[in-house]
This record gives sequence, C-alpha cells and structure tokens, in this order.
Amino acid sequence: MNSHDLTTKLVPNDLYLEIQQFYALQLKILDRGDGAQWARTFTPDGVFQAADMPDPLVGRDVLTNAITHQSVMHEGLILRHWVGQLTVEQLDDNTVRAQSYVMVYVVPNRTLLDGDVHFRHHTLCDDELVRTDGTWLVRNRFVTTDGAYK
Repeated sequence: MNSHDLTTKLVPNDLYLEIQQFYALQLKILDRGDGAQWARTFTPDGVFQAADMPDPLVGRDVLTNAITHQSVMHEGLILRHWVGQLTVEQLDDNTVRAQSYVMVYVVPNRTLLDGDVHFRHHTLCDDELVRTDGTWLVRNRFVTTDGAYK
C-alpha cells in the first residue's frame, strides 16, 4: 500500500466534501447496524478486507451478512466510527483513492459499563471509490488495525 505524500495530487475542495459526506453517511449506517444499506454503499462486487482477515468479504450479500453477524455480537453496545486525516486522490474521472484514519469507540447503553465510552481500536482505511449513477461506492476497501482489538 502506497501512502500519500507531499507530491500526491489531491482533489479539489468540492470533490473532497462529496467524499467526506459519503463517509459520514456510510459510517452512520454502519453504526446503526443496517447491514443491507451499508452493503449498498459498495459496488455489487465490492471487496472489504482487513489485514487480520484470512479472506476478503466480496459482494453485497456477504457484506450484509457480516454486518448482521457483528450487530449480534455487539448487542447492547453502540459502536461509533470516527473518520479523520482523510486524503483523496483522483485516479480518473470516476475513481478516487481515499485514505483515512478511523477510530472505533464502544458506547454503552444506559445499563452497561457504567456509562464510560471505550476506545476499541484505530485503523487505516484505504479505499478505491467509484462514481456510479451520480453516487460514490466502495469498490475496494483494505483496513489495517494499529495494535490489538479491545
């Protein structure tokens, strides 16, 4: 994975804001556990892979099932994803590469964990996004986690 540096040609502000809004919506969908809608933010053959996963998740049905499974595992907790340090590089007219840091927090419901918010993990998210029918979709996502999951 190549990281952006000072020679990287970044996108104009209006396109940057489009991508930023895409992530805000996508992660709010993810945080509420709506696997089917979250999967629709990927291309039909979209790929999600994390460095610690043996195999990538490919396709909307597989992505939907993965989020449904995660929602069951996190029942009673609220997950919050926070995106920062977003850089967006134009690859062609309808494709961008977006890299960001994503912090994941666990927010308890009113009866768990004495109300404290807990930092779960920090990741580097490396996406290839494509514009399809006027909206952005993830074609390829690779996530690297810093440190161990909590």
